[in-house]
Amino acid sequence: MPIFINVPYKMVEANIKRIVEFNMGIEIYANNDVVDDLDMEGVRELSKILQDSGIVCTVHAPYMDLSPGGFDKTIKAISRDKIKKSVEMANTLHAKCIVCHPGYDKWRFGDNEQLWFDSSIETWTEILKEADDGLIVALENIFEETPSTFIALFHHFKDKNLFFCFDSGHFNLFTTVSLERWLTPLKDRIREMHLHDNHGSTDEHLPIGRGTFPFRELKAFLSQANGNIIYTAEIASESHVAESIKNAKEFLT
Repeated sequence: MPIFINVPYKMVEANIKRIVEFNMGIEIYANNDVVDDLDMEGVRELSKILQDSGIVCTVHAPYMDLSPGGFDKTIKAISRDKIKKSVEMANTLHAKCIVCHPGYDKWRFGDNEQLWFDSSIETWTEILKEADDGLIVALENIFEETPSTFIALFHHFKDKNLFFCFDSGHFNLFTTVSLERWLTPLKDRIREMHLHDNHGSTDEHLPIGRGTFPFRELKAFLSQANGNIIYTAEIASESHVAESIKNAKEFLT
C-alpha cells in the first residue's frame, strides 16, 4: 500500500495528475461545509476518477465544533449526522478507512470520562451500522493525554469494526505518558497512523524529522506490530508534500 497524503475534498480532482505522479494514496478531508453541501453525484464521479487513475483513498470526517460523545443531545445529534454523511461519502468512494475524532477533552468534560464514554457508545454504535463491509472506522487521538478512553471504547466494541488512528503530532503535544504506554495497549487496534512532526508547542504538521517526536521509538514499536497499517503523511503546507512522502518512505523502510 502506498504512503497517503492528506488532501481537502475540493482540491482532489484538480490534483489527480500530481497524485498519480507521486504514486501516493490520499486521505480526503471533508470539512463541515463539504458534508453539509455534499453532492453524491459528484462523489460518485470522483470515485470513478480515482478508480480509473488507480488511486487508493481514505476519508477524514469533519470535526470542527462537533462532539460525538457530548452531553447536549442536540449537539450530539448534529455531530452524529455529519459523521454519518461522511461515512456515506467514504462508502461511495470505496475508501479503505474513515478517520473520526472521538472528541474527549478532559477540560470540557471535567475529567468525567464515564459521561463521555456512555454518550459515545450510542454514537459509534449508530455510525458503525452505516459503514460498508470493509470500511474501517478509526478514532484518532487529539487532546487525550493517555489512552484510557480509547482502551475503554475498544473493549466495548471489541467485536466490531472500530479501530485506532495514532497521530504522532497530537501525541507530541498532549501526552503525559510514554509512547510505549500509549501504543502497547492499543497495538491490536491500530489501523492507521498520521505521521507528522512538531516541536511540542503547536500543531505544525511538519515532515518527519523536522520536530521532536520520537520517531526512532515509533519505528522500534512498528518492527513488532502487525503490518496492516495505513500510513498518512499529514502535512499543512503543499510545499512539504515531496519531503513528507520521501521522509515517510525512508522512515518505514
